Parts: sequence; structure tokens; C-alpha cells
Amino acid sequence: MQKFIVSPKYKNFQKNFKQMVENFDSYSEILGNPERNVIKKIPFQEGYIAIKSFKKPHWVNKIAYKYLRKSKARRSYEHGLQLLQLGILNPEPMAYIENSDFFGITSSYYICQYTPYDFTIREIYDQPDAFLAVQAYARFSAYVHSKGVYIKDNTPGNTLVQRNNQEYNMYLVDLNRMEFHENLSFEVKMKSLSNNIKEQPFLDIFMEEYSKVSGYPLSEVRERMFHYQQIFNRKIESKARLKKRLKKLMGKKI
Repeated sequence: MQKFIVSPKYKNFQKNFKQMVENFDSYSEILGNPERNVIKKIPFQEGYIAIKSFKKPHWVNKIAYKYLRKSKARRSYEHGLQLLQLGILNPEPMAYIENSDFFGITSSYYICQYTPYDFTIREIYDQPDAFLAVQAYARFSAYVHSKGVYIKDNTPGNTLVQRNNQEYNMYLVDLNRMEFHENLSFEVKMKSLSNNIKEQPFLDIFMEEYSKVSGYPLSEVRERMFHYQQIFNRKIESKARLKKRLKKLMGKKI
């Protein structure tokens, strides 16, 4: 069985999208790290689109995504549309596809416009205008928070930046892990920033600009951001230690 949802704007291209998904393996230009999910840049009309093929879910999620919760492809599409309604840029959502059998989802795809960009937040420190870009990212983060959007997977690679002289357009990608609320608490806002700007003096610049735009006292922003960064770093270190132990155990068994 197949569920195929296409934005009304692109309804006439449904057959084209279907053919692209069927021939997904034949396209060679891969975007980002294909370790889990694979994103490919594909020619479309006079430009390009991006099609994301989500990793085949294990049996629990296979059932859950069909009967209990929305698939990652569906969430990406719906979240993208909701973000645009809130004035938050992301590559324009075009369609999503879910393939399933009786037991659950077997594969899923998200289709959106390809958005060219100059760098991501991960590369922001290496830019000649890094200080200005960091300030712009602080303003963008405050705006996203003001709209009640909590990005759970707020990693540095998930914000694309287009440079236009000294102005910046920022686009969110990897949209399936986020929540929409009327308002976000201060704690949630600070937690969502724990895995982004970390290097000095950029971190200080970010916190100062975020404080100025949001109205929160700088001392509180600084204290809570450091708090959640420490928690995040401990989790990463704990996972690394566990992974190392598992490798040792596997080696002993062999």
C-alpha cells in the first residue's frame, strides 16, 4: 500500500515525484551524511528538489508509524507547512510518501524544494563575518522561540544560512523532531540551545544578542545555557563510554 500526499501547488507533478522516488537509487548526488537517512538532490523544472529517504524502521517503529504515530516523512511535511505559516523559513514542502504492508511502514520519503546555502551553523566559526552571523542566528533563535516552536533535534547542521551582504536568511531542515506550543518556558528555550554555539567568544556574542532581543536578563541566559550545555556534554560523554565498552565486549566475544 502507498500513501502519497502532494501539496496542492504541486499536484500536477505527482507522477513526476512518483517516478523520481521509484528511481531514487539511480540518482547520484547525495546531500549531507547518508549514515542513517539518504537525501538526494534531483533536477526539477529549472532547478532542483531534495528527496529524503528515511532509514527503514525497525519492527517496533514500523508498527508505530502506521497505527500509533505519524511517520517521519509525514511529520517533516506537516511541520514544514506549519513553520512557513509562522514565518519560519524551511525548504518548501512539496510531498511525502509512505509505503506499507499489513504490519506497518516499510519505507517513507519526504520531498521539498532544494535550498542553496552558503554555510550551516556548524561552519559559522570559519566565516569571515562570523560575529555578525552569530548575532543573526541569536535573533533567529529568539524568533523561533517566540512562535512556540521547540526544536528537539537542534543540531548545528540543521540550520542552513544564506548570506546577502550583511543580512542572513536561515532555513530549518530535518524537521520531524519538533513541537509546537502556544508558549515555551524559559527552561525549554535554554535547553533547545544546548547543542549549538559553544566556542568562545562566539558564545558570549550569541547570549548577549539573544538576551537583548528576547528581553531575558543576560545573567539568567548565561547561567541556564551553561547548565544545559553541561548536561548535554555529560550525555555525549556517557554515550561514548558505553559505546567503547560495547566494542570491548564484542571484541572479547570474537
